[in-house]
Amino acid sequence: MATPTRTETLNSFIVSTGQNRRPGLVDSYFGSAPFLARMRSRGDEAVRLAGGSDIRENFIYTNFPASSYGRGDTFDTSVTEFSTSLRFDWSYSYAAINLNTVDVDLNDSPQQTFDLVEAAMETAELSLIDDLSTQMFADGSGNASKDMAGLAIAVSTTGTYGGITRAATVNTPQRAVRAAVEDTTGGALSLGGLNSFFGSCTVGREKPDLLPTTQTLWNRIWERSQAADRNNPEDERDIGFQSVRLNGAPVVVDSHCPSGFFYLLNTKWFRYYIHKKWDFRMRGPMEPTNQQLQIGQLITWSQLVCRAPRFQGVASGLT
Repeated sequence: MATPTRTETLNSFIVSTGQNRRPGLVDSYFGSAPFLARMRSRGDEAVRLAGGSDIRENFIYTNFPASSYGRGDTFDTSVTEFSTSLRFDWSYSYAAINLNTVDVDLNDSPQQTFDLVEAAMETAELSLIDDLSTQMFADGSGNASKDMAGLAIAVSTTGTYGGITRAATVNTPQRAVRAAVEDTTGGALSLGGLNSFFGSCTVGREKPDLLPTTQTLWNRIWERSQAADRNNPEDERDIGFQSVRLNGAPVVVDSHCPSGFFYLLNTKWFRYYIHKKWDFRMRGPMEPTNQQLQIGQLITWSQLVCRAPRFQGVASGLT
């Protein structure tokens, strides 16, 4: 697209491009980040907020006393604490879009083979998506603990999550935020072992519905699966991903999943919080007073929250 009037039109063009490209953002996930795609594309998992100093997610960690009783028995009248909140800070991420005004204006000519500004916008989107996807598999300690709290800390049996230090005592918040399974034994992958992990994450009707892993482990599962499990339609296939079914749940390749890891996720209990105002929003462009540059940032404020780690699982060190 041409930019016949220099600075003002260039600024308006970049801002307009930033606004108009957002609805098609999921297209950029294809083939690389199915977990992030799932979190953004499903209405229940993606929650857009207008603000708030932090993010708080309430959850129930125990039940009330309940039992049979006989004639003349007294009821339990003690007050039972049964719920609390996970607390998270917002995570702020950006991709820089810095262009030389000379290059942009020289690109605006009959000799143009591609639109420099459009290419820069698309590259920024892909760069930010790649960084967010990497954060989603990490523990939040990256970049001086400015990263979001990803799966490495959400799906674990140790550490502190949402301000709560995990412990094994039943009917406590500390136990409720422990993952169902975190197996670090490693060794050769087997369908029997994966089935055992799957069972550990299943409680009644609650069971994993997305199983991200690496290409290497996915290949082994594909080799050992039945033809029917390779070809059944899945939500992930509808948005461009190949999947294999394990106990009815799709196994998908996520290029951001660490080597040797296999996650068993019940995504119903995850929420991806996104700030309404800063959802892949363009800031700028701005011109420094002493250089012919166009400086801009593509910005998003978000956080990943697991409301029920006890339904989640992970195995690592698999070969």
